[in-house]
Amino acid sequence: MLAPIQVTEVQREDSQAKAFAELEELFSAAASVDAIKIFFAAKNGIKSSTQAINELDLTQKKYYTHLKRLIDAGLVERNDGAYRHTTLGKICFKLTEALITATSQKDRLDLVDRLTKAKNITVEETEEIMRTILKDTNIVPGERISDILGPVRMADTWEKVVQDVTEYINQAEENVYFATQYLDTKVVEAIFGASNRGVKLNFLISDKNQISSGMKILISSLFTNPKALKSLFSMLTSPVLQVRTVDIPYTFIVVDRKVAMVEVTKPFTKAFSLAFFFHNEKLCERLIESFNILWDHGTEIGKLFDGFMKESKLIN
Repeated sequence: MLAPIQVTEVQREDSQAKAFAELEELFSAAASVDAIKIFFAAKNGIKSSTQAINELDLTQKKYYTHLKRLIDAGLVERNDGAYRHTTLGKICFKLTEALITATSQKDRLDLVDRLTKAKNITVEETEEIMRTILKDTNIVPGERISDILGPVRMADTWEKVVQDVTEYINQAEENVYFATQYLDTKVVEAIFGASNRGVKLNFLISDKNQISSGMKILISSLFTNPKALKSLFSMLTSPVLQVRTVDIPYTFIVVDRKVAMVEVTKPFTKAFSLAFFFHNEKLCERLIESFNILWDHGTEIGKLFDGFMKESKLIN
């Protein structure tokens, strides 16, 4: 068994410094009213910069300067002929909406702060009063602003993403929606394991060549185990495991409609930058809607798997 990797204090501080630097870039990109106007306009897509400049009452210089900073920070990208929020931008926009809601209810929140410091009432009474104070608002008593999106966790290395995604799939009970631009043997094994448990899996991959490479590696590792190979073939032909290939904008996964991971890519290169893991059913449903759109445009690759098995002389 491999010994656990020890994270030194220096490594922890370096990681924190990197995270702070990324936050500084985000805050700096939206550190003016003009930038915030552009960021909000990008929610529905800015199709005409000329129209946006007029509607937002900005000069061309201010508009393009702030737009470039939003793009460089990874909050906005040009997509389908319009400037739109990236995945990171969408998450930041949700947080911004939550902040606006919170600031508009500042008086009520101040009252809640005073209430939580009171020592002469019970916890149950405190919670009941808080619910009355915050009635008809979108703020849930007892939760932080980040809880509006559900618990959110960030992974800044692809190795960590693979580890967590594999764990998510291993714990899946009902269904998995997985769209990926990359293929890792550990993830493939987890997918087959979930399929063997009867979990319904819809699996999208962007490149047939990646599927070929991953499958060959997996088959080679099982070649000395006939029983495992037979199980592999039955899983590949199982109705609960559906696989298609399609052009994928970024990697994401939804497990049991409750937990999800979304990759954030670097501007222009679209290489992996970081990923967010969260527990939020509404956001999971949004991701599934996106997945279904990609799925409808995907190509079945059942015959490709059949070819792998014949090539490996597993079937005649």
